[in-house]
Amino acid sequence: MLIHRQLNKSWFKDFFNNYYHSIYADFGIFSDAQNKKETSFVASILDIPKSAKILDIPCGQGRHAVLLAKQGYSLTGVDLSDTLLEAAKKLAIKEKVKINFFKKDMRKITFFNEFDGVINLFSSFGYFLNDEDNLKVLKLFNISLKPKGRFILDLLNGDQFLKQLDKLPKKIWWKAGGAYVLLEDRSEKDKKIMVNDITLISSNKPIKRAQSLMKLYNLIEIREYLKKSGFKILKVFGDYDKTKFLDSSHRMIILSEKIK
Repeated sequence: MLIHRQLNKSWFKDFFNNYYHSIYADFGIFSDAQNKKETSFVASILDIPKSAKILDIPCGQGRHAVLLAKQGYSLTGVDLSDTLLEAAKKLAIKEKVKINFFKKDMRKITFFNEFDGVINLFSSFGYFLNDEDNLKVLKLFNISLKPKGRFILDLLNGDQFLKQLDKLPKKIWWKAGGAYVLLEDRSEKDKKIMVNDITLISSNKPIKRAQSLMKLYNLIEIREYLKKSGFKILKVFGDYDKTKFLDSSHRMIILSEKIK
C-alpha cells in the first residue's frame, strides 16, 4: 500500500471537494437526529434573539445553517469547497430558507462588526499547520462579530487525543456507499498534528488517495489564543449534551464572548 510521506499543507482544498462526504456518509454523524441535537445545543448556548445574524464557517453542506435558518435566525454560510457549497444551496432551496453563501478561505474573510454569533463546528479549527494562520482565523472571527457577540468553537481535545494515540489502531477499514475506505493514522505526537492518509477503493474505478491534517490544541493553548483574539471564555462543554468539560473529554466546545 502506498503511504503518503509528505504532509499536504493544502489538503483541505482537495479533501472537502472530492472525499469528505463519501468517507463519512455511513457513520451516522450527518443523521437528522444528530444535526437537530447539535443545532439545538448551538441555539441554546448562543442565547441570542431568533432574528439575530449568525455566521456558520465553514458551513459544509449546510446541515447546521439550514436548521438554524428554519428557527428564524439570519444565516450566512462560508466554505471553500464548491462541492459542499452546492449541496448547502440545494438543501436551503429544498427547506425553503434564505441563506447567504460565500466561497472563501477562512483566513481571508472580510466581515466587520456584522454578526451576533459565529459558529465553527465539527472540528473545523486547526486546518493550518502554521499556528499563526490558526490564530489569524480567530482574530477574523472576532472582527466579524458585533460588540459582545458570541462565538462557539468545537474542536478535539488535543491532550486527550494524543494521550490515547498509542492505543488507537494504525489502520482502519470500513465500507462507505459502494467503496471501501482505508484510513492509516500517521499522527505526529511531537508536533501535535493529527495526520490521516485515506485510500478509497471502488470496483471499476481508479484508486483514490487523500490526506487530512489537523493541528491539535489543549484548553490552555486555546484559552490563550482566544484571549489574544479579543474573546473571553464563558463556558466549556465536553459534548453536545452539555456535559462539563473534563481532561478526559474527547471534545471541547467553547462558548466565548467578544470583549474587544
